[in-house]
Amino acid sequence: MKNSKYLAILVLLIFAVSAFGQKDKPYQKWGKEDALKLLNDSAWSKPYQSNVGQANAAAGQIRREQGQTSSSGGSDPRSVARDFGPPPVTLRLHSALPIRQAIVRLQQIDLGYDKMSEADKAAFDKSKEGFLKCAICTDYYVVTLTKAVDASKSTVEEGVFQGMTLAELKGNIKLVNEKGEERELVEFNAPKGPRDQTVFYFKRTNEAGVPLFTADSKEVKFVFSPTFLEAKNRFAYLLPRTFEFKASKMVVDNVLIF
Repeated sequence: MKNSKYLAILVLLIFAVSAFGQKDKPYQKWGKEDALKLLNDSAWSKPYQSNVGQANAAAGQIRREQGQTSSSGGSDPRSVARDFGPPPVTLRLHSALPIRQAIVRLQQIDLGYDKMSEADKAAFDKSKEGFLKCAICTDYYVVTLTKAVDASKSTVEEGVFQGMTLAELKGNIKLVNEKGEERELVEFNAPKGPRDQTVFYFKRTNEAGVPLFTADSKEVKFVFSPTFLEAKNRFAYLLPRTFEFKASKMVVDNVLIF
């Protein structure tokens, strides 16, 4: 019964979210820039670039330039594109439908979906139904963290928290609302490679069945404990103390989309 109610709400929100996020266009009509914007800096996604990471990236850029000038026939270092931003991290509220729609839309664009036959479109849509519905999102808030490649377009060394365990993260990562109420991390998928995302799971409701966030909420916070961000954590330089989202920007037809 609970799942049926959630799916009914999901179906009703498909078009509402599309209108809310992309000027009355269903997600199948979003352009690539629309989808990328939603995934990288929107009501449901927050990029972060640390000062320490920026300094490290700048040093790496200088090393690349020096390598070019010292090599045989090296080019003018001024011709190397300067982008001192570090490999930034982006936190996404994956259990929010718009995030999943944006991911699917980018896949459509890559595959030439708009020029497919109706039969091929139907087959593609069928293959993405489970992803868009996200059954686990019925009971969990799902959040992902990704680390981008640097300015050289080379692969980053490792994904965020790659090689770490749930035991190391448990108690150090929480979802928090403006009242200070919390949800502890209950599950965690570590990235297996440098381009993989990190996935976090938090129970939606407490023992009384009350969700942490509602349409009346003001803030959605993803919080790291201060001790977790100490120097001994090799990922600490990449991360802020808190990722904060304005809940009001995620409300459609009096329903919080997360």
